[in-house]
Amino acid sequence: MAGKLDNDLKKEGLITYNGHRLSEFIPQRTAAYVSQNDDHIGELTVRETLDFAARCQGVGSRFELLEELVRREKHLGIQPDPDIDAFMRGTAVEGK
Repeated sequence: MAGKLDNDLKKEGLITYNGHRLSEFIPQRTAAYVSQNDDHIGELTVRETLDFAARCQGVGSRFELLEELVRREKHLGIQPDPDIDAFMRGTAVEGK
């Protein structure tokens, strides 16, 4: 999708993106490829891994957004997924 594969690579089958064939649009304008290596600590749980990753991303004005999200979830009776909730809190509260 991001145009990073060798043009000589042989492909089979129908490749679509949101229902459109690759010949119908320019994939490089709708997708990006970010090369990265993720190292995970095998002794951590999934929740701890997400929390650690969130803390590594840094924070900004996200705390106010998180407060608003929590307020709206409570108002609507939404119970967030615990792992996603831990990740979002970790990105917003600077490890507090």
